[in-house]
Amino acid sequence: MSEKNSLNYLFVKRIAHLLHIFLPLSRLSLNDHNYRERLYTHPLILIFFILCNAIGLQFVIYYVGLLPSEFYVQLSKSPEQRDFPVFHRLVIRAFGFVILNAFLKSLSTFLSSILYVKWRMRLVLYLHSFYFTKQRYYHLLNTTQQNRNDNDQAAIVYENYTIQTTDIDNNDRESISDRALDSPRSLLTTKSSIDNPDQRITQDVDVLCRALSNIIPLLLISPFTIGYYTYRTWQITGYYGPLAIVVYFVIWTGINKVFISAVSRTIFRQNTFEGTFRFLHTQVRTYNESIAFYNGGSFELKRFNNYFLQILTPILYRRNIQEFLLSLSTNLFDYIGSILSYLLLALAIFVFHFYDNLSPTDLVKTISQTSFITMYLIYCFSQLNDLTDKVTLIAANTHRVQTFVEFMKNIDITWAEKQINQNNQQNEILTIKDLSYSIPNNHKHILMKNLNLTLYQGQCLLITGDSGVGKTSLFRILHSIWPVNIHGSFSYNSGHAFLLPQRPYFTNQSLHDELAYPNVQNLPTITRQTQIEQLLSEWNLLHILDSVESSVFVCPKYPWQDILSPGELQRLSFLRLILRLSFDSSNLNLVFLDEITSSLDVHMEMKMYNYLIERHLTLISIGHRESLRQYHQIELKLSKNGKYLVEKLSLIN
Repeated sequence: MSEKNSLNYLFVKRIAHLLHIFLPLSRLSLNDHNYRERLYTHPLILIFFILCNAIGLQFVIYYVGLLPSEFYVQLSKSPEQRDFPVFHRLVIRAFGFVILNAFLKSLSTFLSSILYVKWRMRLVLYLHSFYFTKQRYYHLLNTTQQNRNDNDQAAIVYENYTIQTTDIDNNDRESISDRALDSPRSLLTTKSSIDNPDQRITQDVDVLCRALSNIIPLLLISPFTIGYYTYRTWQITGYYGPLAIVVYFVIWTGINKVFISAVSRTIFRQNTFEGTFRFLHTQVRTYNESIAFYNGGSFELKRFNNYFLQILTPILYRRNIQEFLLSLSTNLFDYIGSILSYLLLALAIFVFHFYDNLSPTDLVKTISQTSFITMYLIYCFSQLNDLTDKVTLIAANTHRVQTFVEFMKNIDITWAEKQINQNNQQNEILTIKDLSYSIPNNHKHILMKNLNLTLYQGQCLLITGDSGVGKTSLFRILHSIWPVNIHGSFSYNSGHAFLLPQRPYFTNQSLHDELAYPNVQNLPTITRQTQIEQLLSEWNLLHILDSVESSVFVCPKYPWQDILSPGELQRLSFLRLILRLSFDSSNLNLVFLDEITSSLDVHMEMKMYNYLIERHLTLISIGHRESLRQYHQIELKLSKNGKYLVEKLSLIN
């Protein structure tokens, strides 16, 4: 694993960048992502409360630490010197300090947990602000970033890695695979530069924020406690006492740094493999029915066991061994430190004779107080040393989160802004002039050469061709989501266009929200509910209301993909378009249809296309069925090597 993901200067730079997100100094009461944040819940205010609580806790700990010496004095008195009222007040005072100590410790934990929530909220919203804008969620999962030097200047190249085109028996087959899943080896060789964005936003952010918030009280109070007890130790032992403790801490910190860096790199790798392993199980959940039809349980059993045993298990053993060595080093520091405190007392008593003039009773009291001070100074350093397990988590997850941020910032999408020309002549809906392009990761693989095409209001275009020849790729180009430099130009008003994909996207939201997708401003109304129910009845989907308690505003217990058949999902997706067309402000005039009837019968297909044709929409369809030809006036037949043929068809009346 690269040294760059260890405890080093790069880690310091990356954690400093994240601290700007955790502790923004420019705005105290609000941030850019959460307008409801109050001033008293700002992380800086919480940190101030934590510091005040920690200072109060240290005062209480100091007085609690002196209580044993007072008990020694009271209990060692002769019978005639014993004072029970004084002892009674001492016991009450001891209970009061102990209860206050427990309360302040619990309050410290509570404030740290609140700080964890605030930090995680800020970081997640910050990541979301990049991830869900400018289609970065698509480019992260479908492109890889490569650095190369051209004329001694660093250039960033983005290549598509999930859309692979290969020649098989004179037929180009375009296979879209989220991951290469044939073997554990392919799982490691075919991947993006940024693995598992979902894991980085959820699990890695959670671990990072929790670990940071847990160590904040100690980091805030340590300079004060170490400074104070260093001064007190110097008063007792002279300069040699604090100097010996500091040198001891520095030497052992250097030793631990080696182990922390090794564990951090291992955790970084483990998180990568764990994310892939979780993704595989997610695929089984998504495609469980297909696997069952194939009766593929034995194949999946072997594949998952091989991945876990050959890839994941060795990294787990490596982490265990490295953490054992780190734990051994940490425990040695703690226990040797406890002996060191007594050695310092021995020097004060046997070498420097500081306490020779004290009576036995005063000597016991002085030794108790002195041992508490020196041992607590060592304990302060031991607490910092014991943070090694959390530091490894912070280092590993800081690298994972910050590399995610850096990658998203470096994604260049200016090419997409230059491709679409919104200006068309009157009645021209779509104009394509001399359009040529190749697949993103292989500029020699030409998909289109010099395409010229103009569509007017109400015209319907059918795109056909062998599977994998690049039909959907044309849609990707026209929607500017492929990171390729095109030759030629195309123009249409993207604000007046809508696309229905072959695989409809549904989650587990209510029917109202699902059908309004991706409109986030659509508020629920009784009128909208009635309209949705009428559409469900008209398109033979009224029965799906049984899954949501007969309400279009209730979310289903399971995702719609698990409840509905592929045909039902395609019909439900079509209702999105119908509702969009029903808006008073709707000005849609161009609809892209990517095999939207592949899971439907020809009668439902006829009903859908007749509905759209009657509204004089310009349609661009992708399909293989012969029955689709009757609904289109023009056919664009794609062939290999970028060749194409445009033919006129007869539109059904």
